Amino acid sequence: MIRIREGDQESILTIDEFERRARRGELSPFADVCIPALTGERFVQARELPLFAALYDPRRILFRRHFHLGRYPVLTGVVALVCIALFLWARHSGDGVVTREALLELGAKARARIVDEGELWRLLVANLLHRDVTHLAFNLFALLNIGAVLEGVYRRGDYLLLLVVGGVSTMVVSTFASGPVTVGASGMVFACLGAGVVFGLRFSDLLPTRYRIYFGVVVVGYAATMFYLGLQRATTDNWGHGGGLLAGLVMGGVLVPRLMRLRDATEPRAVAMRPWIACTVVVVALVALGPLLPRLLLSFRPYRLDSFGIVIERPSTWTKGPDPLGFIAFGNGVDALASIACDRGARRVRLDDAAAGFVDRELTSLARAGHISNLTVGAPLSDVVGTAPGTVPARRVAFSFIASDGPFEARAWVFVRGDTECAFVLAHRTSATARSKELLEEVRARVRLVERKTQRDAANAALNRPTSVKAQLDLALAHQAAGDLLAARRAFDAAREAMANERGWEGRVPVARAQLELEAFAYDGTGDLDVALAAAAEARAAKPDDADVALLLADVLLARMEPERARIALASARKQFPNDTRLQAREAALTTPPGAP
Repeated sequence: MIRIREGDQESILTIDEFERRARRGELSPFADVCIPALTGERFVQARELPLFAALYDPRRILFRRHFHLGRYPVLTGVVALVCIALFLWARHSGDGVVTREALLELGAKARARIVDEGELWRLLVANLLHRDVTHLAFNLFALLNIGAVLEGVYRRGDYLLLLVVGGVSTMVVSTFASGPVTVGASGMVFACLGAGVVFGLRFSDLLPTRYRIYFGVVVVGYAATMFYLGLQRATTDNWGHGGGLLAGLVMGGVLVPRLMRLRDATEPRAVAMRPWIACTVVVVALVALGPLLPRLLLSFRPYRLDSFGIVIERPSTWTKGPDPLGFIAFGNGVDALASIACDRGARRVRLDDAAAGFVDRELTSLARAGHISNLTVGAPLSDVVGTAPGTVPARRVAFSFIASDGPFEARAWVFVRGDTECAFVLAHRTSATARSKELLEEVRARVRLVERKTQRDAANAALNRPTSVKAQLDLALAHQAAGDLLAARRAFDAAREAMANERGWEGRVPVARAQLELEAFAYDGTGDLDVALAAAAEARAAKPDDADVALLLADVLLARMEPERARIALASARKQFPNDTRLQAREAALTTPPGAP
C-alpha cells in the first residue's frame, strides 16, 4: 500500500491507483509519498521517486485542463471554399452542368491520366472536385463537422498533413483498385474519422466525459454509418474510402495533439514548420515525379484468343469490358479502347466481302437499332494486320459515331484467316489526348497472328504419331481452316506418305487435297489446279460410287477451263447418279448458251 499526504489530508492507494493518478496528472509532484518497500517509514516528495518521474508528464495535465473544441476552423473553411469554387468552375465549364469532361479537365482521378500520362497531381486535386450539389453538400457537411474538430485537436500544419496524406492515399488506392473516374472529398473525411477514432482511444483517460463520448461513440458510429451507406451504392468508391480510413488510422497514431507538444513556453519555429514543409514536399513530388511514372508502371500484357490464333497486347492499366459495338474490348476507362470480334463461317469469305459485311452487319445494323447514331463510314483502304513476317492483308475502314456516352472516332481492320473473318477496332473519343492515341497505335503494332489451339493440338498429335494418316490429315485440315496453306500442303504430303502403310484412306486424303487447291484457286488464285485434278481423279478411281467425288472432279475441270472434259465427266456421273440434282444443275449450266435466260 502507498500512503499519500496532500496538505492535511492523507490517503492510501494501491500501486495501480498510484500509477493511474500519476499518469493522468491528478497527483502533485510535491505531494508526500511513503512507499514502505522503497522509503521505509519516511515520506518523500513524489518527484523524487523514479516510478513517479516515469509516469508524470506535465503536458498531460495541460491537455486535461485546457482541452476544448472551440478553436475556429480556419483551414477547414479554406478547404471548403476551394471545393465550392472548383465546383462552380466545373459547372461553368459544362454550361451549367458538371460534365465528365469538365471534371477530367480540372483534375478528376482517372487511371489512364495518372499511370499512362504521369499526371500525379490528380491524386490531390481530385479530392476537391464534386459531381453535383448533393455530392458537394454531403461531403462538406461531414468535413466541417469532423474536420473542424480535428483542427482544434492538432496543429494546423499537422491537420493539413492529415488531409493531404488522407486524400492522396484515397486516390492511390482508388487508382489501382477501381477503374471509374472518381472525385470527392469523402476520402479526406474518412481520413479525419480514422484519425479521430485513434485519438479517442489514445487519450480517453485524459478527455472530459463529453469528449470521450464524442470520440468513442459518435465518431466511430459516424464512420461505420458512412462506410455502410457507401457499400449500398454501386457508384460509391469504397476502395478509396478504405484507403482514406487506413491513412487516417495511421496518422492518428503518429500525430501528437498540439497541447501535448509544448515542452517550453513556445515551440521552436523549425519544429512548427515541419508539417508545412512535409505538405509542400508531397505536392512538389507529385508534380515532379509524375513524368517518371509511365516508365515505371506501364507495361503491355498479352490477351490470347486461342480459338482464332490472335494475340492482342494491351497496356497493363487497361481493363476488359464491352465497347459501344458490343465486341471484346480493352480500354483505359476514359477515352480510348481496342476491341476485336471474329466469326467462323462454313466457307472462306473474300476480303472485300468481309469488309462490306462488317459495315452492314455491325455498323449499319447498330445504327438502325438506335444503339449508335450519326454514323459516318469511309471507303475501305488496303492495309495489313499483324507483325512481320506473320501479317495478313486487311481492309481498313474509318468511321465515326455517337454512342450513349459521347462521340467516337474509330478505325477497323477487317481481315480473313481461313474460315474466320475478324474485325480489329481502335476507337477513341473526340476529346482523347495525344498519349491515348499513341497507346492505341502501340496496341495495333503489337497485334500478333499465331497458331490456333486446334493447330497446336493437331501438331502434337501428329508429332506423337508421325505415321498415322488420320493424325496428318487432321493437321492438314486444321492448317487449312486457319488459312495456312503451306503448312496444310506439307501435312497432306505427309498423309500421302503414311497411306503406303495404312489402308482405307485412298479416297479421303485425295478429296481433301483437291478441295484445298480448288478453294484456294477460287479465293485468290493461289491453288494448284494440276494437283487438284490429279487428286480428284485419284479419288474418283478410289471411290467410284460417291457422287460428291464425281461432282468435285467436274468442278476442278470447270475451274481449269476444260468444259468438254467436264461435260464428259458429268455425263458419265449422270448415268451413274440419275437423281442427283447437283449434277443436273452443273450439266444444265454447261449446255445453256451464253446470254440465255
